[in-house]
Amino acid sequence: MKEKDPRFRSLEKMAAEASKEAGKSKNFRAPTAWEYFWKRFGDSILLWGLFFLLFAGFFWFWSWCGSFSGMVHFFQNGFSRDGDFTVKEVRQGEFAGQKRVLNINGVECVFRWCPRGTFRMGSPENEKGRDDEEMQHRVVLTHGFWILETEVTRELWAAVMEETLPEEKEKRLPKADLTWDEAIRFCEFFGRKTGYRAKLPTEAQWEYACRAGSGRAFCGELDGTGWYSGNAKGKLHPVKKKKGNLWFLYDMHGNAAEWCRDRYDESAYANSSERDPSGPDRGRFRVLRGGNFESKATSCRAAARESQRNVSRAGFRPVVEFVPPKKTPREK
Repeated sequence: MKEKDPRFRSLEKMAAEASKEAGKSKNFRAPTAWEYFWKRFGDSILLWGLFFLLFAGFFWFWSWCGSFSGMVHFFQNGFSRDGDFTVKEVRQGEFAGQKRVLNINGVECVFRWCPRGTFRMGSPENEKGRDDEEMQHRVVLTHGFWILETEVTRELWAAVMEETLPEEKEKRLPKADLTWDEAIRFCEFFGRKTGYRAKLPTEAQWEYACRAGSGRAFCGELDGTGWYSGNAKGKLHPVKKKKGNLWFLYDMHGNAAEWCRDRYDESAYANSSERDPSGPDRGRFRVLRGGNFESKATSCRAAARESQRNVSRAGFRPVVEFVPPKKTPREK
């Protein structure tokens, strides 16, 4: 006679114990060994199913946020991941390049007005260094915006984030060692200190500001307008040492690559909206623009795009979007 499987004997023993406990109740029927087994099996399936759903949910959330720091940002700020802040009125400028000066903890920062308008985003097929993803297309920006005339400097970063000011020789260097989430955090702090809606520019806003009405690859001769591999000698340079564009924006080409608000997708232009495009809804990586001091000339073009996959740290310049004055009851 075959000896019973020890596991089955264990089930019989547990069933017997259950039967013994059930003896106190006349209406209770003790489960058989197999009934007890299937009940335990069903409980295990439910438990492992719950673990799987939790893991899948965590993985999806991590993918949506793009990083663990992005997850922290979500819990601190909710669904807004673009540096939004409850704002006061921001008046529009009167002409392109108009100057607006703000003072934060003794540090002056200058914004320039970019009026609403239409332009050709991307590059023509005959442009040197062009990439296939730069498909030229029409873009309409329905609202003007203010954009910082230089990249955020180490001095301005310290003033806004309330950190120790850098040494004198480093104050005007761009803050170029930042992740996308750190740039977003700066926008939030800036908003709290000034009351203005500070954001990273969209790709369309950045290129529109860089071109300043021009359709050329650069806003002028590159050696005179930007720091790149051909003249930077392998290092960052203080901002505003080169010529600006027609809207008085400096260092749009080279020096420090600049974060944009959009998620990166090689085919983004094919599916892009014509009016106020803001990039794909999903994607792990963000867009960078402008190239840096180590970039070759073609990577510093107005239309050149770069992915966070290749560059994890960079600089940025925020925009302050136009907020119209609130209407009075008579105006409504």
